[in-house]
Amino acid sequence: MIPDSQSGWPPVWWVGCHGGAGTSTLARLVGFGVDFGRAWPLTTPMVPPAQVVLVCRLSAHGTWAATGAIEQWRRRAGMSSTTAVLGVVAVAASPRRPPRIATERLQLLGGWAPQVWRVGWVDALLAADDPCDVGAPPDVETLRHALAQKIHTRPGETR
Repeated sequence: MIPDSQSGWPPVWWVGCHGGAGTSTLARLVGFGVDFGRAWPLTTPMVPPAQVVLVCRLSAHGTWAATGAIEQWRRRAGMSSTTAVLGVVAVAASPRRPPRIATERLQLLGGWAPQVWRVGWVDALLAADDPCDVGAPPDVETLRHALAQKIHTRPGETR
């Protein structure tokens, strides 16, 4: 975990929309942030606002769960009003093309979430004890770069 240099808190909280979404793997491959499981981080006045990246599988179930998580965030149900969602990462559920319902839901999520990223299937991860042994594929490098820019841009600042 690389903490925010000013606050000591993680710059990103990886939150799974459902079990097996891939939060642990993404946190390791991206190299910063904390896998927070499937719960929203609770913040207090002593804790800086949480910057959340929601993670789901690119499947019917996964995109349905992501839709529910985005709706919770939009309604601020069960979370601090300062929780910010940076975006949703949809991780491929298999090496095949995703089902049409999943891609349609992902398009809808693109209208509700600040950003949607897709991460493709990496067969080598199935045999790796540590995802870092495989290395970050190009779409994870793109995600890392995009998140690094988002977390280093302060409110009111443009980049």
